[in-house]
Amino acid sequence: MRPEQLSVESLQAFVAVVDTGAFSAAAERLHLTQPAISKRIQALEATLERPLFERQGRRVRPTEVAERLLPEAREILARLRAIEQQIADLDTVVRGRIRLATSHHIALHRLPDPLAALGGHYPDLELELAFMDSEAGIQAVLHGDADLALATLPESLPDGIEARTVWTDELVPMIARAQAIRTPGDILARLRDWPAILPPVDSTTRRRIEQALATAELRPAAAQESPYLEVIRMMIAAGLGIGFLPRDMATEELAVLDWPGPPVLRSLGWVRHAARYHSRALQAVIEKLEGSGPPA
Repeated sequence: MRPEQLSVESLQAFVAVVDTGAFSAAAERLHLTQPAISKRIQALEATLERPLFERQGRRVRPTEVAERLLPEAREILARLRAIEQQIADLDTVVRGRIRLATSHHIALHRLPDPLAALGGHYPDLELELAFMDSEAGIQAVLHGDADLALATLPESLPDGIEARTVWTDELVPMIARAQAIRTPGDILARLRDWPAILPPVDSTTRRRIEQALATAELRPAAAQESPYLEVIRMMIAAGLGIGFLPRDMATEELAVLDWPGPPVLRSLGWVRHAARYHSRALQAVIEKLEGSGPPA
């Protein structure tokens, strides 16, 4: 093996294939063709003199060599990214590219104003947005695949990760307004008897809801699950069940029910790697995000 033959492009393709599990998905992530991804992987395998993937239908599985290479490849790409950011910081203006991972909900409801402010103040700043759930966004920061994530913040973070709350959502139970009029009843009875529409079981938002329900000795089974709160709102409005949503997502089609227990809160905020280089561009993004939240 000749390490000097390793290329940044081949390592980027390798990490993308591992993360997505498919050459086609990796090509889409890197805005390349699938043959280009295949060529880069073949070049890397030739350099290492070892196969990196085993095919399983349309998916691929990393070999033992690939598993050992992965953390080193991520670290190499993160270090090169830090060099790029440090060179950009030599300029007197804020410039550079920030890879921002965000949940769909935050992008729709929290990002428009900060993005507009960033575009107006820093025209040379490039934002590359990637949409994923909060848990995946935190992992993307940890692995060096994102510079910053906007996420629902869990109670505990992985080692090496730091975060700060920017916004707070109050989650309240809602049902379709027509059902509230047609089938009067107390909130606890409804939660006990009606189908629940909830976020995925492994999400921070789901854990917040289940903790609140547990205090009322309620453990409804989810009749439906969706990672997208906008989809949950649609399903509730269609009369498919009862669910918890941020209070500011209420519409005329929905009835907000009075929750008898303590407020059900979730924290939304930014997440970054504690040890990696924090560029001026990254700090500028954070400042605009924090400026969009409630006064401290």
